[in-house]
Amino acid sequence: MNVRELPGLKTIMGFDGEYANIKTKGTDGIYHGLINRKGEVVWYDNLLLPPLELRDHDSVFLSMKRGVKGFVYFDVAQQKYIDEPQMSERPKDHESHVRSMRKLTDKFLAYAEGPKKWGVKDLEGNIIIPAQFDWVSTGGDDLFIVERDKQYGVIDLKGNWVIPFGRFEWLWWRSNYLIARKDGNAGIVDIEGNTLIPFEYEYLHPAYNEGLDLISAKKDGEFFFINSKQERIKLF
Repeated sequence: MNVRELPGLKTIMGFDGEYANIKTKGTDGIYHGLINRKGEVVWYDNLLLPPLELRDHDSVFLSMKRGVKGFVYFDVAQQKYIDEPQMSERPKDHESHVRSMRKLTDKFLAYAEGPKKWGVKDLEGNIIIPAQFDWVSTGGDDLFIVERDKQYGVIDLKGNWVIPFGRFEWLWWRSNYLIARKDGNAGIVDIEGNTLIPFEYEYLHPAYNEGLDLISAKKDGEFFFINSKQERIKLF
């Protein structure tokens, strides 16, 4: 099935260069699935959450499904669900993350020392960035997106600010650029905060990590697709 045959297509969001996540309006809510670069649907179901890559197996993805208490696993290569659903251990709030850790990259872990106090350690347990932020996520090679008091910024391994607090209301890293929000609008910036796509959209999400050739956009209540020059393009 080609993605064009799916009714109610809302957006396309890439996450690993090989597949893109699709979101459509299903019969009883929002559905999620995967398409390949040819636009062929490889997985589509009544999923509550977008599929996420399991990094120890390139073709296995997980998501939360309606009617299932926990995550389900789907193997793209075998085209079937695998294993039993497993309950998510992710708590609903940062306060539950006391003394916990989670993987950021192959070199670094995020760690928590108390409610809303996150920092970064290496794999040997050495503290790289002391726990002082509400949240920490990866921001590229040896860079980290940090959040504190609903402000977002980017710091390096030495704690130097690459993008200081106050410039953007939200940041999310994608390969070599960042999706950002400013003054309530979405835009795309490079790793130093320079504007690549101006902040004049209600929503932006590139389909593939490594480039801006296909971006799902929303403006004035309308969904459409653009390229890096903001030219509207047809899908597949």
